[in-house]
Amino acid sequence: MIGVFKGLHLLFADAMADRWVRLRNAGPLFANRTPIETMIDGGIPAMIEVRRYVDALRGGI
Repeated sequence: MIGVFKGLHLLFADAMADRWVRLRNAGPLFANRTPIETMIDGGIPAMIEVRRYVDALRGGI
């Protein structure tokens, strides 16, 4: 979770970084759910995938 938090704050301004986990996302990982819903429903494996997703955004993948 700390990695997701840090990654978001490197990508976005603080307000958006804090809101991102509560915004609906149309990406295939999220299926129009919020990242927080995805992580709650999927547990630790989903948390790892969200972390990878944020890291990929930072890397420009």
